Amino acid sequence: MIALKNRCFYFLVGVVLCAGLAASCISMTPPNPVNGALPAAPVDPALLQGTLDNGLRYFIIKNKTPKDRVSVHLNVFTGSMAETAKERGLAHYLEHMVFNGSEHFKPGELITYFQSIGMDFGGDANASTSFFKTVYDLSLPKGNKKYLKDAFLVLRDYAGGALLLQREIDRERGVIFAEKRERDSVSYRTFKKELAFELPASKLARRMPIGTDDVIRTIDRNQMKSFYDRWYRPDNMALVVVGDMDVKTAQSLIKEQFSALRPRSDAPRRVQTDISWTPHDGVRFFYHREPEAGNTHLTIERIKKRDFKPETILDFKKSNLEYIACQMFQNRLLTMVREQTADFTSASVYSGLYLRYLNVSAIQAVCEPKHWKSALRQLDVTLRQALKYGFSQSELDRVRADVVTGLNSEAAKSDTRKSASIARELLFSLNNSRLFLSPEQEKALLVPYIQKISLEQVNRAFRSLWPDDHRLVLATGNLDAGSESEKELAAVLNASASVTPEPYTLSEVKRFPYLPLSKKNTGVTNQRDNVKDLGITQVDLGNHIRINLKPTPFKKGEFIFKVVFGNGHIDMPQHLYGLSTLAEVAVAQSGFGRMDLDQLDAALAGRDVSISFKIDKTSFVLEGRAAPQEAELVLQLIYTYFMDPGFRDKSLALSKVRYRQNYESLSRDIKGVMQIRGRQFLASGDPRFGLAPPKKAEALTMKQIESWIRPAFESSPMEVSFVGEFQTEHLSSLAVKYLGTLSSRQTPKKGISGTDGKTRIVFPSGRFETFYVDSRLEKAVAHVAFLTDDFWDIMQTRKLSLLSRVLTERLRQTIRENLGASYSPYVYNNPSLIFDGYGVLNAVVNVSPDQIDVVIPQMLTLINTLAENGVKHEALEHVKAPLMNHLKVLRETNSYWLNSVLSGSFRYPQKLTWAMNLMDGYGGITAADLTELAKKYLNPDSGAILKVVPAPVE
Repeated sequence: MIALKNRCFYFLVGVVLCAGLAASCISMTPPNPVNGALPAAPVDPALLQGTLDNGLRYFIIKNKTPKDRVSVHLNVFTGSMAETAKERGLAHYLEHMVFNGSEHFKPGELITYFQSIGMDFGGDANASTSFFKTVYDLSLPKGNKKYLKDAFLVLRDYAGGALLLQREIDRERGVIFAEKRERDSVSYRTFKKELAFELPASKLARRMPIGTDDVIRTIDRNQMKSFYDRWYRPDNMALVVVGDMDVKTAQSLIKEQFSALRPRSDAPRRVQTDISWTPHDGVRFFYHREPEAGNTHLTIERIKKRDFKPETILDFKKSNLEYIACQMFQNRLLTMVREQTADFTSASVYSGLYLRYLNVSAIQAVCEPKHWKSALRQLDVTLRQALKYGFSQSELDRVRADVVTGLNSEAAKSDTRKSASIARELLFSLNNSRLFLSPEQEKALLVPYIQKISLEQVNRAFRSLWPDDHRLVLATGNLDAGSESEKELAAVLNASASVTPEPYTLSEVKRFPYLPLSKKNTGVTNQRDNVKDLGITQVDLGNHIRINLKPTPFKKGEFIFKVVFGNGHIDMPQHLYGLSTLAEVAVAQSGFGRMDLDQLDAALAGRDVSISFKIDKTSFVLEGRAAPQEAELVLQLIYTYFMDPGFRDKSLALSKVRYRQNYESLSRDIKGVMQIRGRQFLASGDPRFGLAPPKKAEALTMKQIESWIRPAFESSPMEVSFVGEFQTEHLSSLAVKYLGTLSSRQTPKKGISGTDGKTRIVFPSGRFETFYVDSRLEKAVAHVAFLTDDFWDIMQTRKLSLLSRVLTERLRQTIRENLGASYSPYVYNNPSLIFDGYGVLNAVVNVSPDQIDVVIPQMLTLINTLAENGVKHEALEHVKAPLMNHLKVLRETNSYWLNSVLSGSFRYPQKLTWAMNLMDGYGGITAADLTELAKKYLNPDSGAILKVVPAPVE
């Protein structure tokens, strides 16, 4: 299977703190060098870089994917580590404030301006703050001179023109607290505790970017202006511009707009930030309990301080050598999980640089709390086994093949890389002083090196990551180890030390493909070219299988595919209600009948292909991606799935444990409860919605799953779609060669529904319900819902999507900006694909428990006012313009054509027509259309209200 991209860096804790709908967020990514310099050559030859006389650096790359769009970023090399004890949270607060009034944009004008030029606030205009940097992002819908000039004017205001008015600071305070509350989570609390343990006495653990309540509560203009002037200076900034624009024009405009920028303070350009900590030695133990966690995390790690310096080619090669060694160890842990020879349900290996000054090596496993002792012993013994005996040549060959394939794949796709992705990589290199190379350069540097790596080098590299100087052993999550937790951890590790590891035994290596291909082939009965002038070829086989093919130029070196068959959720038996996700994972992890997933991964080492099983609302699905040269392998994999599907008891057993862990976590989470019970409430308790309790999951057998899914593999209606880079005639002939040998399929019914012969879904109109959650987190959710309609009146669905955007903007203005009660309120419509007449428009506000009874009436008033007064043209245009720009980009992606157009079109042929009128359809929607739907569906008396709040403390 294809490996992860070679420039992988592994971090201690994966804490995600950015919300997609938010206009501003805290980022926990690794920090930056103060001066923002890239290492010396080599560097991507497409990069134009320069420095203005005032010290501001700029980096420009022309890139044509997506067409017309440009990704622009202002990188300030300052974050929370620049704060004093009395300024904790100031860097992030300032990030918010540059949006709230500047030299050229009065308070409240900037967001309206973004919307007027077709930019989505939050999606196209965003910002983030981390320990060592603050980054402002703009995604421009056009790359002409006017748009570039306007974008640079906005960023120039960010850099030196923020007004920082006291009244705006006071007004934003509630939003900051709302974001802080929204970020509070089990993983965030654990991260803070772990960091304090891992870096004892370090300033780093006391400078979380979100800040502290006492500082946030008292920040005033004088403090903020002082920080702004001290750190927002041209010699502490860099501008990154990547996209479809004229490079010389961009360079000229940068000079024009930013050359006059001057420091407003005498603060030094370079500041050495001391994050030193008391060095570790020996073995140290850490325990932290979070009852709301759904599982227990065990970590064995090692942390050493390093000098922060520019990356060299030697460093680059060394990090890839270490990655290969870690991936070999990762494969062993994954095999233990899949074969259930371990008491942990997942495991990860980490190695690399973290937070500028840290060298980290770590392994982490997830288990049930009752198994923590055995799981910790297994981690320790497996690590010592690899250190003592090393790895085998076949293990190296497998990982080497995957890494080389990954490098070749990235190079093949380089011409159609997305601008935003290139910009992110460039920002990462700038902020971490890493080499910035093109995929072709990485391939040229690494492939010859990797091909010559010896087993001795890999074993030596792995051992270098784990010297005996110290170990940190951490146990976190829902484990209740009591007051003697550290002694318990020490006792387990001491007992493990007495176990002498045995040499590692490799599993049997099997070859793929292993099935003979039948000589009997039904052949082609019909072929249609350029269907509806969409560049689509449709081929019908004699066994009633439909093949759809659409070659595109959108992404070089790759095509994606999707096989849909059977009826998915529609035909779900009653004993599986609420358990489709469990069934999906169990089958996906089973592999084939005669080859399990681990054996398949090994057999496909070095092959540029992936495939997975899913259960959708209207069908079962096999989907994946591949390089063009792997076309026959893709058909062999599809053929094998239908001839020899796997249904393994051990895969179900592992999936049950993971399901139980996930359910436990969701049941203690304010948002998670909506997945378990909220969806079912909105369907008046229908058991086909929500998640079934673990007790029901335990009773499920693989035979029950197989009896539901196997018949679909054998004879159900089937359609196979391909989109991307391929030769139509070649791929079509391969599809006929393999798929034409499958058994005859049933003729598909047009427009199938899950309501046929069954009770319609009943919406709980007028009901008010409160869900109590056993959680210590001071969070609540206000959820107001209205019955709408199913998906299949496409124009109505499109209008409801736009109406939801209008309502989201109303919520943002009222609940976030005016009340300061929530960070990212949102509205979305969820029309059913399978239940006639059923859809739900959802308004969701994450709020403090003590504010929820104030916020819900505000939501109802806002929605009722819109229903009574209608939607104004200006309000519609503010949300429609950004959407239209995103739709233009969407139409030039393979995923759109596969998932929204081709896949399922044998049952729903209208999907092809929808592709033809996508832009005109949305473009023709009027304010009157939305007003009509608002009056039709947003009746306050027919809505349903759901409060999710922490359970009262007894």
